[in-house]
Amino acid sequence: MLASVRDIVSHASLEIGITQRPVSQVFGSNDQDIVQMGALLNAVADEVLFEEPYRIELGDHVWVKDSNGDPKLYPSVDTDVVLFDARLAIDGLKYRFLQAKGLEFAEQLRDYTSRLNKLAGFVNGRVLDLDADEGRIL
Repeated sequence: MLASVRDIVSHASLEIGITQRPVSQVFGSNDQDIVQMGALLNAVADEVLFEEPYRIELGDHVWVKDSNGDPKLYPSVDTDVVLFDARLAIDGLKYRFLQAKGLEFAEQLRDYTSRLNKLAGFVNGRVLDLDADEGRIL
């Protein structure tokens, strides 16, 4: 599932408890934590782009598009859409934010790494059909 920059930052900030209601604005926000989360999304994307399955899927390093569907190298408005899994982006943003604040982030890092590994497994996994006469790979 894909989501906008605002949705990703909003979910991450709600889940770690730095906001009490959904974020209405990331770019140009007066809340420095929200601004920092928007900036940290770039770090999450840089990390994701070197891992499977996104190393191949987003090999051109374009990880965001605008509301018209045009590719962009970096987000600049709240409605820009992140082109990798939204839950992965949320989990990565949570661990990066907590790490940047000097807080405990091991559980969030584990969630992020687990999600990344599962996504890579879905793409790279092959199923061996043991019931088939030839033992072919599906």
